[in-house]
Amino acid sequence: MSPRPWFVALAHSPLGHFMQTSQWAFAIVEMAHLLALALLGGSVLIVDLRLLGVVLKRDSAVVIGRDMSRILLSSLVFMILSGIAMVSEESLKCFYSPAFRWKMALLFTAVLFYFTLHRRALYMLGTRRATVWSRMAAGVSIALWLGVGIAGRAIGLI
Repeated sequence: MSPRPWFVALAHSPLGHFMQTSQWAFAIVEMAHLLALALLGGSVLIVDLRLLGVVLKRDSAVVIGRDMSRILLSSLVFMILSGIAMVSEESLKCFYSPAFRWKMALLFTAVLFYFTLHRRALYMLGTRRATVWSRMAAGVSIALWLGVGIAGRAIGLI
């Protein structure tokens, strides 16, 4: 079954109607979305730089990961909610956009990677120096999240 009816329903929802008719709603929601992206990107970067062994070498990777995960999760939830509001404004454009599909695929992969292999790399590293495994996990993480951002930016251009 095609997800198209969900996108049509979102476009015709009260949220979609509000986003489509308000002069400032999209700009404000997009600003909040980008602010959450900056928080998420910063927290991911701090953890990944620790996994690479570039920063905070004396601090435990587990503690850094735990502390940053609070920021990451809150900003991720906020990004998803604001993203839904942004999609409701132009849902059929997003449905047909290859960039949107790439963004959703990369986002799903990045979140899945974060909650599985990335966390495992953090716990395996602990307070030790960076390992090949931790560096690979950090590299994949950075690539996935960068891909999410690039694909998200491409939605507006394609």
